[in-house]
Amino acid sequence: MAKRGFFRDFMGVLNSNVVSLVSALLMVVVLTRVMGTDGYGAYNALIVVPLIVVSLTHLGIRGASIYLLGSKKYNENHLVSSIVFILIGSSAIGILLSAIGFYFYREPSFTLLLISLVLFVIPFRLTTIYVGGVFLGKDEIKKSNQLNWMINVINLVLAAVLVWWLDYGLLGAVIATLAANAWVAMVAMRMLTKNFEIKIMYHQVIVRHLLRMGLLFSMSFFILQLNYKVDILLLEKLSTVNEVGLYALATQIAEQLWQIPLAVGIVLFSRTSNDGGKILPSSIVALTRTTFIIVFIMATALFILAPFVIPLVFGNAFSASSLMLQIILPGIVILTFFRVLSGQLAGMGKPQVTLYIFGPALVINILLNFLWIPGYGGKGAAMASNVSYLMGSLGYWIYYARLHQLSLFELFHFRKTDFDSLNKLIKKVTKKWIS
Repeated sequence: MAKRGFFRDFMGVLNSNVVSLVSALLMVVVLTRVMGTDGYGAYNALIVVPLIVVSLTHLGIRGASIYLLGSKKYNENHLVSSIVFILIGSSAIGILLSAIGFYFYREPSFTLLLISLVLFVIPFRLTTIYVGGVFLGKDEIKKSNQLNWMINVINLVLAAVLVWWLDYGLLGAVIATLAANAWVAMVAMRMLTKNFEIKIMYHQVIVRHLLRMGLLFSMSFFILQLNYKVDILLLEKLSTVNEVGLYALATQIAEQLWQIPLAVGIVLFSRTSNDGGKILPSSIVALTRTTFIIVFIMATALFILAPFVIPLVFGNAFSASSLMLQIILPGIVILTFFRVLSGQLAGMGKPQVTLYIFGPALVINILLNFLWIPGYGGKGAAMASNVSYLMGSLGYWIYYARLHQLSLFELFHFRKTDFDSLNKLIKKVTKKWIS
């Protein structure tokens, strides 16, 4: 049982996410201002392959770690040692798969040096993911938060030096990403060795359990990442690198609205796995509605301000990103339902639900991208994402409602108490941030 309140953990994750958000946006400002639409598009096209591969080769060990550590099924030192054992193998597999992916991707502007640097991001990124899962499984959310914000802060500082000051362009952006991930990975391993006795050994039963459960988490996460990133890959092939840059900026800004539901979902995941699922479904649905209201209000403000703010902050060359952002906002908002509800089901050891529901949504996303990108470019990609997010979120809610024997209309039955909860939350957040 967690000794801290839900709000305290939520604020810890949210504060970490806000620092990451601000750092990431500032880095986008640096890259877009210095590199322009083509350079920024090339950077996103370059890193999207290893990002997708990482989403597959992390093998779901983060999720499996949270669940197994929370359930206290195995000796902690043996379990963590098994996690490190798997990390070594998954890193090698990730590098190999990414190398194969770049071989078939065949983008002439991607030199061997750039590809090599990006490939080495994989083991460092996997290390941070694995270690973060260990601390979430131990309900030590503060340590996991520390790893979360450090990468983006360091990446921002290095990008400002290498891209803006030294004018190394795409190479500087890639070096900054690699160095930031490497530094945080070393910090993560140091934290891990201080808290556990690690011996790189093959504990057969534990490794098999981690991989068996992790496979479900991994495939689910992989399907989600493809839903988020496949449009960038298809844009690069079906449109222009300029369009990739415009669309990548729009989605990066829009996806920051997920910080609040993501924070809620992470705390629910950790709490559910540690507390045995004692949080009532009715309370989680009410929390989901409150989170949705917050995200909807923020999205409305972003919709209105985007045409004025984007050219001002990122330059007139990115003005077209405003319309793409406005188009994709409905899908971003509707996915709030999934972001919160999935936290509890993941903590209950049911990650496969995401796979079953978002798999068909991904197929629709890909088909619609092929249909709409040639005629509408980034706007077509945004419309395809909206359809995918809507299908996935509604399908997930139908499953959740049936699992807990709730009315299908319960999620949309907004009550006065939802707004009361929102007012209390705003007061708490304001008081904490002011103090």
